[in-house]
Amino acid sequence: MSTTDAAHQEELKALKALYDKVGLRGYWDVGRTASRPEPITPKLWRWSDIYPALQRASQVVRIGKEAFRRANGMVTGSRTLNAGFQYVGPGETAGAHRHVASALRFVVQGHGGYTTSDGVQMIMEPGDLLTQPNWTWHDHNNFGTEPMIWLDGLDAKLVQYLDANFHENWAEDGIQPVIGSSEDMQQRMTNIRSPSYKPSTGRRVPYHYKWADTLRSLEAEVARGNADPYDGYILEYTDPLSGGHTFVTMSCRIQMLLPGQETKFHRHTSTTIYHAVTGEGMVRIDKADAVEFAWGAKDTFIVPPWRWHQHCNTSKTERAILFSESDLPVFEALDLYREVGD
Repeated sequence: MSTTDAAHQEELKALKALYDKVGLRGYWDVGRTASRPEPITPKLWRWSDIYPALQRASQVVRIGKEAFRRANGMVTGSRTLNAGFQYVGPGETAGAHRHVASALRFVVQGHGGYTTSDGVQMIMEPGDLLTQPNWTWHDHNNFGTEPMIWLDGLDAKLVQYLDANFHENWAEDGIQPVIGSSEDMQQRMTNIRSPSYKPSTGRRVPYHYKWADTLRSLEAEVARGNADPYDGYILEYTDPLSGGHTFVTMSCRIQMLLPGQETKFHRHTSTTIYHAVTGEGMVRIDKADAVEFAWGAKDTFIVPPWRWHQHCNTSKTERAILFSESDLPVFEALDLYREVGD
């Protein structure tokens, strides 16, 4: 190295020390290729493993002062999403609170429980989807004789990354007063409604998508023969007021595969977390050196972003239904969503 080069290196070192001191970094000192976090990997969580773990958690962790909700184990997450299972035993209550992260509850099993969202009581039945957009007051109660278990989905990873993770507990006894029912809300938000009706907060409202309505819509889609080549018969839970995605940050969908049906391969930049409602099937991820997961009812699996994948109903006689959540709206809002298929 020449004397000139050596002197220049010393000058750069001194300049970097000065920049470090005041909290700056020179563009010349930043690599041109952005480093990537650890990749999201395909994974399958079997209900036969999850359920005993939930039961054990119910014996060890008590809801109340110890925990608003049991550490029933987040099963997975993407760059933006978290997914896990919540267990509320008979007679238990998870006190009212609210947070910036939006949340969904897809009921897996149980009868006799309800969630109250901004005063609206939502009686939970298997297959129901309940939404709590950000900053919605909500509590969970089980007045039945069996455990209530549901899949939790939140955009908490994104909220944490943006340093906007606020949380507040209900000031009273932990139970917010019930001022209406989900049936009342559904009636107010039909296509024929008062022109003056708007959410009092100016933001999205919590909503209760009942399984009977969802299944009826799926059956109608099958009757029309309107199958998507990559996902079978698939529908999105749309926001009742805007008609857009389920949340600003998350999309929830339901899809049916007929007996023996196999889809084509496709891939997209969003991450999708699936929960098997009924039936049995297989997901194949990647074309070369494929990862294959055989799944059954109540199993959960994740398809990472930009990975080729296809679905197959492995039963010759029974239909299969998958619920899914994805971060598709985030990618669309940032103009980063991309999808290609065979």
